[in-house]
Amino acid sequence: MDTLRKLELLKDTYSDQAELDRIVGKLLEIALNQHRERLERYNRSLREFEQRYRMDSAVFYQRFEAGELGDDIDFFEWSGLYELCQNILEKIHHLELAV
Repeated sequence: MDTLRKLELLKDTYSDQAELDRIVGKLLEIALNQHRERLERYNRSLREFEQRYRMDSAVFYQRFEAGELGDDIDFFEWSGLYELCQNILEKIHHLELAV
């Protein structure tokens, strides 16, 4: 059974909208907490790069994207990590609006 069908089944099972809202809200809170934990792990890694290269990640990313820093493997890892953080921040923002 696909996810949308499962959600429809929940909707049919819980005729009380408030109860269904609480259940969905709890699921969203779990997802939000998972994303926050992942973001913290990624931020720890970003701080390691920032300390090693003495540069803020946002500044690094702009300079790297502009081609100013070269092709060091660390820079590709740092860039990917920065992009992951930005993506998770966006997801956290959307989840916070929904919870």
